[in-house]
Amino acid sequence: MTTAQQSTDTLKVLIVEDDTFVGMGLNSQLVKLGHAVVGQAASPPEALTLFRAHSPDLVLLDIRLDGGDGIELAQTLTRHRRVPMIIISAYSDKALIERATAAGVFGYLIKPVSERSLAAQIDVAVQRFSEQEALRGEKEKLSHDLETRKLMDRAKSILMKRGGLSEDEAHRRLQQESQKRRLPLADICRRVIESEDLMAS
Repeated sequence: MTTAQQSTDTLKVLIVEDDTFVGMGLNSQLVKLGHAVVGQAASPPEALTLFRAHSPDLVLLDIRLDGGDGIELAQTLTRHRRVPMIIISAYSDKALIERATAAGVFGYLIKPVSERSLAAQIDVAVQRFSEQEALRGEKEKLSHDLETRKLMDRAKSILMKRGGLSEDEAHRRLQQESQKRRLPLADICRRVIESEDLMAS
């Protein structure tokens, strides 16, 4: 593998760097690596505007910016949309690295950055981000499934009491209503529960 090759697909990259020459260097390296630079911002407000406008797949950002802090910016951008972010800084203080890690940054490079180290860090950051998103998705699904199960158990209990149905019959009734109304099963269960609560009050 040459320094101009890397294993990730072409990425839309936003550069957040207030040193024009450093930004131009990163731009050139990214283009050689096969990526597309969607913009270069010098300040947090400009970065946020470009982030919203271009929906980049990756953000490279300095820590000390014109009128702002890159790590705080990373947190702000993450609240809008999660993407892998890599800090590129002249500073390697342990406190800064710890702050960057806590902010959810996926990589940290010290200037000056070589094309080879940039390519490697991008690969690692994108892979780590994909793995974290997969875990996040699994966790959210498990949480959703658990909530649906709790709602289902309560809704079945209500139908069994009201209609003298068996548990299997109550389960089928809820599934049939979900299919007929084209609504998620959890929503049907909530409606049954809300109806019962209303009658009880």
